[in-house]
Amino acid sequence: MAKRYLLNLFKIFVFYLLLFFLCRAVYLLYFAGQIRHMGAGVFLLSFYHAFPLDVSAACYLLVPAMLLLFLSNFFLTKFLMSTLRFYLFATALFCALLSMGEIGVYQEVHTKMYFNMLTHLQHTDELFHSIPFTLMFSLLSLVGLLGYISSKLLEKLLPTDVTTKKPSIQSDILKLSASVLLVVALLLIGCHGSLRKAPICGGDVYFSDDQCVNDATVNPMWNMGHSYIETQRTLRGEAYKLLPDNEANEVVNKIFSVEKDTTIQLFKVARPNVCVLILESWSADLIESLGGYKGLTPNFEKLISNGYLFTHVKPAGHVSDQGVPAVLSAYPALPIGSAINQPKHLVHLANINNQLSANGYYSSFFFGGHLIYGNIKTYIDQNGFNRVIEQQDLPPTVPSGRLGIHDSMMLCIWHDSMNTYKQPFLTGLFTLSTHAPFDAISSPTINWGGCHNEYLSTAVYADRQLGKFFEDIKKEKWYDSTIFIIVADHSHAVPKDYPYESPEFYHIPLLIYGGALKEEFRGAKYDHWVSQTDIAATLLHQLGYSSQPYRWSKNLMNPYSQQFAFYTFDEGFGFVDSSGLVIWNNKFPSENRNTGKTEKDKIALYKKGAAMLQVLIKDFLSK
Repeated sequence: MAKRYLLNLFKIFVFYLLLFFLCRAVYLLYFAGQIRHMGAGVFLLSFYHAFPLDVSAACYLLVPAMLLLFLSNFFLTKFLMSTLRFYLFATALFCALLSMGEIGVYQEVHTKMYFNMLTHLQHTDELFHSIPFTLMFSLLSLVGLLGYISSKLLEKLLPTDVTTKKPSIQSDILKLSASVLLVVALLLIGCHGSLRKAPICGGDVYFSDDQCVNDATVNPMWNMGHSYIETQRTLRGEAYKLLPDNEANEVVNKIFSVEKDTTIQLFKVARPNVCVLILESWSADLIESLGGYKGLTPNFEKLISNGYLFTHVKPAGHVSDQGVPAVLSAYPALPIGSAINQPKHLVHLANINNQLSANGYYSSFFFGGHLIYGNIKTYIDQNGFNRVIEQQDLPPTVPSGRLGIHDSMMLCIWHDSMNTYKQPFLTGLFTLSTHAPFDAISSPTINWGGCHNEYLSTAVYADRQLGKFFEDIKKEKWYDSTIFIIVADHSHAVPKDYPYESPEFYHIPLLIYGGALKEEFRGAKYDHWVSQTDIAATLLHQLGYSSQPYRWSKNLMNPYSQQFAFYTFDEGFGFVDSSGLVIWNNKFPSENRNTGKTEKDKIALYKKGAAMLQVLIKDFLSK
């Protein structure tokens, strides 16, 4: 009796380990071209180093199985065994879906899936339209294959015709009870990762200099469970208390303090039209002047020659529903997702449209797709734009791709709309062509090898459309009274293959351009650290309005403002200023970095980043 119980649990344990092995093998094979420089041995090393975390994940999954097997010895044997097999198959299928989903996610944002990414499953059409057909077919086929293999393994390990003999004597019950106690002890040790004091963490299985290999080694089920727990702790106000509250508040207040409230004026018009052009997924590496690849975006380079370029800009986060509110509301990204995906907090975010509308500006916002993705529509509607246009508001005859209307048409529509507005106006356009599935082009024009050809080729297309757009609008009478703020919502992976949490990955373009820009700033550069959230305060001070509601935004044109940038990623933050850089990764501590020159600098850098994160969470939960 006890022997059968232990044997069945061991079989289930082996089943999960085999499943993890298969999922990891598929992941590594899919990215084999990207990691081939490391040699075939990296496959074996990945499986070896992944074993402790695989064991931990399997032990967590074994808890329900342990209970169901135990209860099946006493009553409802067939029902409980059927329930057990269903549970095993369901978790196996979820693991397969998660593992294959990570392939698609990793190609786009170079990170493993975390809990808040699952919110996008509310809009399955977003996933359908964003993923290339070939990739979708491949991943679904692999999920089906892994599901089939799992069902066959379960048939072998736990045949449906097995009957469980009920314990009939006291010794059977004692042995079975002792077995359960043994299993509980082993599972506790397994879940914890060992007998050591600190529990196992994702960074414990890192072994390579290649981020893709390390991410493959981290068990997806364990990672998702950890992410869920951290998200709930954060929303309860229990996470990221890295400093005493008084000290954290003092550090943040000092970071944003200025000796004198003054502003260098960029605009030659007191109340210019303001056009905010948010470029989907534009990495700074698309632009030669920002240290990027040569020749990809010649039209953007022409804009730079007549605009004011900010060379060291960090986005708030890594997805659009973090980037859009960072630009319009100066609100940083959360380490667990987006503020605008939390409805009860969303309504309390400030927005630059509030100040401009109150001062006579007409406002509009355009997007060629569906703003419902990432809850951006609710956010935009909440903030009172006079006109909001998305794909569903435009004639069905307008040519479009799978995700929506491409940049060529949307820039024309945006241009035409400006000709109808009473000045001054605030208008925004959020582009989409540089988002997967990259179907604005029929075939890649860049053939550098690897998985980034379509992204880079679409960036070339988008740059061409920007060139045409700006050549056309210069002919309009209102152009000389207009300022364009051109900024990316977030960055994107490029062939340089930066680590996901690195400052090199978090580097985006920001350019102020237009007829209302003073001559002395055309072709000039701002070479200090900038956060995406600084746009709001800088703009409002240029217009003579208060930026008081934007506590996370600094006026870049105030020479007394401190120069720094802060960004977050899944369960971590980056902070950079003139003294160095600190990266703090709660999930993978082995990835922590601190480049302060002295120990004092290192402590100060950590405290600044930690205080920003801690006070941000407290501020968010108080809204």
